[in-house]
Amino acid sequence: MIQSITFWLVLFGSVAVFWQLPKQFRYGFIALVSYAYLLTLAPVTVTLLIAWVLLFFYVAPHSVAATGRKGWVLPGLVGAALSYLIYAKYLPGIIDTFRDGVQDHKILVPLGISYFSFKLIHYAVEVTRGNIKERSLSKFFAYIFLFPIFTAGPIERYDHFLENLETNWQRSTMVEGIMRIAYGLIKILVIAKFFQYEIYGLNNPTISGVIHETPTLHVWCFVILSYLTAYLDFSAYSDIAIGASRLFGIRIMENFRFPILARNISDFWNRWHMTLARWCQSYVYMPVIAYTRNPYAAVYATFLAMGLWHGATAPWIMWGLYHATGVAVFTTLSRYRRKLGVDHAIYRYSRPIGVPLTFLFVSGSYAFSTSESGWTSILILLKLLGISAEF
Repeated sequence: MIQSITFWLVLFGSVAVFWQLPKQFRYGFIALVSYAYLLTLAPVTVTLLIAWVLLFFYVAPHSVAATGRKGWVLPGLVGAALSYLIYAKYLPGIIDTFRDGVQDHKILVPLGISYFSFKLIHYAVEVTRGNIKERSLSKFFAYIFLFPIFTAGPIERYDHFLENLETNWQRSTMVEGIMRIAYGLIKILVIAKFFQYEIYGLNNPTISGVIHETPTLHVWCFVILSYLTAYLDFSAYSDIAIGASRLFGIRIMENFRFPILARNISDFWNRWHMTLARWCQSYVYMPVIAYTRNPYAAVYATFLAMGLWHGATAPWIMWGLYHATGVAVFTTLSRYRRKLGVDHAIYRYSRPIGVPLTFLFVSGSYAFSTSESGWTSILILLKLLGISAEF
């Protein structure tokens, strides 16, 4: 959206009006502006999303302390949201796979469907737990459709949204928002473009068809540059979304915290796409570990969900298993470290060694996220290890 002049005209025009309105009308206004702007991008699918918002807003409160037939309210809402997500986002790809890429289906993928669905599920679960009691329809619409974060996140939480609304215009807030937007634009238009240019100068091993002939160092350069580009690009969009939201006095959750400086894979996931990681921790990891009492099962379920969130393809599923294995191995080693009582000695040297090792491990995951098939992903990963193979 940020490439469109319309986005910036709507943003700064609505900010100017927003702060002139009485407080009781502001969030209804931003909800209306957000919805109208999103309609211009995808009129059919965005129109359909209204029904989902009203359904969750009015039905979710009935799941509080529900028993008997009403005890199915929360599972029903969550199941409905997940079913729609699968139907709209994943079914087209599945159909294409079985039809050899021939796209004759007419399923419209709703704009921002992944973020939209996860916010609705979060709302339903937290309302059931009694953590959300706010019953303002205008604020709920503003939360769901807030246009700076609608298509690319972060995955904001409703309780955090309500707790971080400023009622009075402040110059410091405006400066903070403008500076954050500028920071994001520099990252995406200058620094990320440089890395993209460097990638284009390489022979992409995922499409070259001659991976076994490509030098190992060349493949490492490709995955590292892909990682850096993805980080700069995605974090830049998050910066712009957070900065744009600040102009309305809304403090959105942070999404990145210098993940390239992570000293281990666990630390990495406390820094990378933090809103997705925390969402999955709350609604996948915790329920699975409560049911199985097995932290490894919970870890693999969590990263499988993350992989599927990106796409229902073999490379993304393998990406999830790759990261889950890294976290599982690190967790196991950490337990042995504590048992041996060598925390202090290992920690002293963990950062200078751990940072580059973590960086290379995460870069290796781009063998999956840059590939269109599972076999290609495996070939690239083997090549990173210096193993040439042909199938």
